[in-house]
Amino acid sequence: MVTFYKPKKTNKNKHSQPSSPIDIDALDWKGQGVGRGDNLYFVSGALPNERCTIKHAKRNKSLIAGQAQNIENRSEHRVSPFCDVADTCGGCQLQHIEPEAALALRDDALKQLLMRQLNMHAEVWQPPLSGARPAYRRKARFAIDARHPHTLKMGFREKAGNAVIDIQHCPILQTKLSALIAPLKKVLASHDNKRVLGHVSVLAGDNVEQVTVKHTQSLAKAYTDMMLDFAQQYRVNVLLEDAKGHITPLHLQAPLKCHTVDGYYLMPGPNDFVQVNPLVNQKMIHQALAWLSPQPHERIADWFCGLGNFTLPIAKSGAEVQAVEGVAQMVQRAKENALAQGITNIDYLHLDLSDEKQVYEALAAGFDKVLIDPSREGALTVCHALAKAKPNTIVYVSCNPSTFSRDARVLLEQGYKMKKAGVIEMFPYTQHMEMMALFTRQENNE
Repeated sequence: MVTFYKPKKTNKNKHSQPSSPIDIDALDWKGQGVGRGDNLYFVSGALPNERCTIKHAKRNKSLIAGQAQNIENRSEHRVSPFCDVADTCGGCQLQHIEPEAALALRDDALKQLLMRQLNMHAEVWQPPLSGARPAYRRKARFAIDARHPHTLKMGFREKAGNAVIDIQHCPILQTKLSALIAPLKKVLASHDNKRVLGHVSVLAGDNVEQVTVKHTQSLAKAYTDMMLDFAQQYRVNVLLEDAKGHITPLHLQAPLKCHTVDGYYLMPGPNDFVQVNPLVNQKMIHQALAWLSPQPHERIADWFCGLGNFTLPIAKSGAEVQAVEGVAQMVQRAKENALAQGITNIDYLHLDLSDEKQVYEALAAGFDKVLIDPSREGALTVCHALAKAKPNTIVYVSCNPSTFSRDARVLLEQGYKMKKAGVIEMFPYTQHMEMMALFTRQENNE
């Protein structure tokens, strides 16, 4: 029998309206303005050297977070959003700041944070990796609101809410994807059967665009016929995904491919993870390879490997590679993809890398070097195991600096030294921040 614990209510979520304006001193790594006084303030929409009051404020002990309003002394880095729904859409949070300034300020904020938390030396910090803006994103998922019989909304969820912000285009998406939004929405809204729609995913390969329509009940033939006409007219792949996750191709223009580096490519399914920023992804792979420096005689582990974003170029070195992923279907697709490109020196495994027993068994054969690229939850179990297994080199690619800091402390306390680290701007105009770090054993640093 399960017993549910219900903690006593506190003032954590009580609204707190400051009686006077707040001076903003800095920007944190998420792009929030930071102000200090009797409390510590984190203010979305505020920039350094500005003064503002806070709306929708929430208090947690001495911390207060909220949204900027009544902004005075506007920053020289403040700009007008280039998207007409930027103030309401939850897809972007940082269109109010000039992008180069945003990267520089957030990069420095994360550097200073890790210097405090991990005693990192300043010379460890490397220049950030960034790419083209704004039309960078090759993958997105749109929510759908089809509750009203005569209208259909399709877009991202609103900021701090669940309502769907209806859009006709999206300047963050690659141009070809953005151009599909309006005609696709017209097709989806043109039939009474639209109430069974769930969401829509779009993905731009290097050779073809792909649309996946999630539906909760069977679609009428007249509806699928209209979708087929759309697919043929715009020369895109259209897939249908039912409530059980079964995917049926409605029209395949071409097998979708996403190229990475050195001529390699991935062939993601509609629900597979693939990095959304192609140019920055290529820079990230090149940096990871330079830091890892794989050699033909080495055994190297690539954990949380996905479809093989890092695995394939690591294997090109001639090293013996173990690739581990927690999603069985992705493991199978990654293996098939590697073999199709003539790569045979990879041992693919389907394991749960949060399971201590499975992690230690995977490490039993021993490795010279390890690359890990976990989800936002981080890799605490893995880092405890690596600290005991003692590979010479660890490259950690993180999409959450908070869990990275926690995990890095485990490695540092067990004899590793952080030799290099730096920011990866995979998601411009958002609060997301990715980073990469290189760890080596202390005895190898003499």
